[in-house]
Amino acid sequence: MKDRVLTAARKAWHERERDSDCEAGFKPTALDIAPGSFTKPKSDQKAILYTYCTVGHNMDLNGIAVIENGRVVAHIVYEGGQDRAIGALPDIDGNGLAEILVATGGTNQGVSWETISIIELAGSEITEFGQTGTSSDNCGIDEKNGKAKANRISVKPGKTPAFYREAFVNSGSCDGAGTWRKSGVLAPISLEEDKVEYELLK
Repeated sequence: MKDRVLTAARKAWHERERDSDCEAGFKPTALDIAPGSFTKPKSDQKAILYTYCTVGHNMDLNGIAVIENGRVVAHIVYEGGQDRAIGALPDIDGNGLAEILVATGGTNQGVSWETISIIELAGSEITEFGQTGTSSDNCGIDEKNGKAKANRISVKPGKTPAFYREAFVNSGSCDGAGTWRKSGVLAPISLEEDKVEYELLK
């Protein structure tokens, strides 16, 4: 990470004149790791999600490095939110590659939220499937009467994957006394446009 990934990230953000916006005392941090075949089928690779620095409220300079046999085989940089986790999907479009799922979230004016974004590395191209919300709550506004909402997202694999959502709500979660109940049946959804601009360095 230090010698290969962060050196390349430092150069990339300096060339884009964004490193000067990093908050004082920032320290690049590896956040999560996921195994999968991300750039070629049947390969043994690991995708490392990291944050280079924070540049504002819910605004980070982030990156994903794909490692195989100790080498960096792909490196993505992007301006995103406070990303928290990375996962590998089991090839939902049938091309032999594992899609990358990134989970992010934040809090603004008492409302907390979490979303997932799905991308794929195919050669020199980054395919963006889109993003969708997975949970939210307004406990920071109304701790006594606030509620939490959550979505279970599923997908039917295919050349054009089909996505579905089940909705749940918890009316007492803010004070720790509530239980989850289903608030919406399984239904097809269209993922929202992912407005993050991902850039492939290698």
